[in-house]
Amino acid sequence: MAAPSNAFWDHEGHFHTNALHWEGFPRLLWESLSLFHYTEPPQYDGVEYHEEGVSRCRVKMTILQHPFRSQWHPIEVEVVGYCLVDTIETAALEAIKLFCTQHPTEVAAYPIGLFPAIDSGNLEWNFRTEHLGHMLGDLAEETVRSITRFMDVQHHYQILLLHSMGQLTSVAQSHYLMRTR
Repeated sequence: MAAPSNAFWDHEGHFHTNALHWEGFPRLLWESLSLFHYTEPPQYDGVEYHEEGVSRCRVKMTILQHPFRSQWHPIEVEVVGYCLVDTIETAALEAIKLFCTQHPTEVAAYPIGLFPAIDSGNLEWNFRTEHLGHMLGDLAEETVRSITRFMDVQHHYQILLLHSMGQLTSVAQSHYLMRTR
């Protein structure tokens, strides 16, 4: 089901990948899109740069036009962060949210329809979570597995963000010490 991973740097210093070589939001996004008959995984284009002495990166993620549903337009997400890996994760997470928002009826019958766990005051999401009977028959095991994977990926993502914040804090402290001397 998963397309082979591709990851390469181009001559302009951009990193291109489909990010399927690790367990994370990009893989969960692609597996979900595959259920809806997408034929190509999303592509990520990342570039690293420095801004005012701080390492930054920008990732642009594109989900191509659906192969036969012309009303499903391409989805593009652009995210700025501090590290390519966690910024790619953030782009995929944003794409999952956007895809679920754009196609609420279609995703309701699948485990991805439970994601993202949003505001408890949202009546549509409450309906989906309170009336899970349609998922408990043949999809019970898949639903539990998907929810567990989403939780695991979210935990991994939080660890990446924690490391990035630690690095950013170190850079900020170094700059502060240099300026106060």
